[in-house]
Amino acid sequence: MKWVTRERAKVDRIACPWLIKNFVDKDAEFLFVKPEKVLEVA
Repeated sequence: MKWVTRERAKVDRIACPWLIKNFVDKDAEFLFVKPEKVLEVA
């Protein structure tokens, strides 16, 4: 599954992908995009 969030990740947006990758979805793919592109990419 692809997960999309805004670029320039801060601590909260770094911790969540780590938790997802390690405990929820081992095959997760994360995309960090410009805020105005999140809905377009999702």
